[in-house]
Amino acid sequence: MRTRPRTAVRAVAAALLIAAATAQATTQAQAQATRPGMLAVTDLPPDSLTWQGGPSDEPGWNAEPHCLSDWNRNGLPEDGVWSAEFFTSETAAAFEKVIVLPTEAEAVAVAESARQYYAGCTARTQASYPGTVVTGQDHGTVDVEEGATVGGVHLRKVPAWEGYRNFLYGVGRDGNTVAIVEWESNWTQPDVPAFKETVRAAVNKLY
Repeated sequence: MRTRPRTAVRAVAAALLIAAATAQATTQAQAQATRPGMLAVTDLPPDSLTWQGGPSDEPGWNAEPHCLSDWNRNGLPEDGVWSAEFFTSETAAAFEKVIVLPTEAEAVAVAESARQYYAGCTARTQASYPGTVVTGQDHGTVDVEEGATVGGVHLRKVPAWEGYRNFLYGVGRDGNTVAIVEWESNWTQPDVPAFKETVRAAVNKLY
């Protein structure tokens, strides 16, 4: 029986490796090319300390915001998702998730799913922190593209706590793309009008 020379086998293996690497590079390049615009530190609500951070260079869910924890495990897509994480040295943190869906109908469903999950954040937080009073707020809408909604959650220790914890979140959509923004701090009271402008910027930057 004739056997293929080792040099030929090696050549085939090398060609396969090159083809795989090329395909991977092409996929990554396509993903990067289709990433919508995302928030910059200058778009975030003013803070006494300097904001740092920004969008991830790679697609993916990455860190989970407090109120959105585990939401992406509810059968949501792994592709077409980009993340941004922002922080100050002590006072605040913020997150952005941008999700590109194949169709506008799917984007409508994902945005509604996020809003419903945020609506349950107060109860989930209360269960996680039984020694606190947790209240939720509806901060209304933002008139941008296909619309955005803004809400919040406030934690207060009983009977006393040296501080508090606040969350603001916004969900907006432009066509087949959803933008989700969350801000948190245990140092400062939330500036709702400024956060609404952050949500407006997030949606406007999608395309």
